Amino acid sequence: MLVAKWRAIEIHLHPMLFVLLAMYAALGLVAQALLVFALVISHELAHLLTARAYGFQVTALEVFPLGGIAHCNDTFEGRRIEESLLALAGPAWNALLLFCGQVLRWQGFWNGLLADDFVRFNFWLAVFNLVPVLPLDGGRVVRALAAGSFGFVRSTKTLARAGQVFGLGLIWAGLASARLINLAEGSALLVVLGAYLWWAGGKEVAAARLTFLRQLARKKEELARRGLMPGKIVTVQANTPLVRIVEELTPDRYALVVLTSEKFGVAKTLTETDIVEGMLRQGIRLPVGKL
Repeated sequence: MLVAKWRAIEIHLHPMLFVLLAMYAALGLVAQALLVFALVISHELAHLLTARAYGFQVTALEVFPLGGIAHCNDTFEGRRIEESLLALAGPAWNALLLFCGQVLRWQGFWNGLLADDFVRFNFWLAVFNLVPVLPLDGGRVVRALAAGSFGFVRSTKTLARAGQVFGLGLIWAGLASARLINLAEGSALLVVLGAYLWWAGGKEVAAARLTFLRQLARKKEELARRGLMPGKIVTVQANTPLVRIVEELTPDRYALVVLTSEKFGVAKTLTETDIVEGMLRQGIRLPVGKL
């Protein structure tokens, strides 16, 4: 991954972005390749500026073929309002560019192939990123809305696996279209995007619990600072593995875990900190009753 630096922000350019640009250049579409690169960067800058407007300090930016991820000094993943607005900022910016470009075309101020591509690329950047799977922006919105009910880790894993399935579908569609109609540009684009979604979906799954640990640290700091926080009660039996409990935890509520006795009375109460520390110390499959 190529790393550049702009002010205090590290910009990581994923190799698949260069594969996409090289593909366009090989087809004699150099201007289109540069346009795609500029629009993807502007899409990410929209995310970055929105994060800064919220008061987050952006430390790094990962840029992928049709989107990317902003890394901040605080966790916003799974937070209903913050993650939703940060995710929607990129597609909204592309929709605005699409509208402006289309108005210029309607008024006769801008015509030709580049104007057509400008509108077309912005349309697909906006629409593609709104597909409700991770790591796309639409998936981040769904996770922000679902994490409170289904847990951050579970929501992330479900949406990321859906993204991998979607990626496999794109790869199949790309290979099938290449064989049937010989559409070089579109077929190669689908294969590249499908491969990216498969890779990035796996990365989201791997990072889900690490992100949760960061959220736990933030929650403890916020609880100490404010002196209160909304709570959540999770009732479990002694044989419930710790990993199942972790998947029920949410970013915006501090959980108390009630362990029932054989007669379904209250045997003891644990905090989510006890659960996570036990998981790190003794493994994710440990029954909660052994803590």
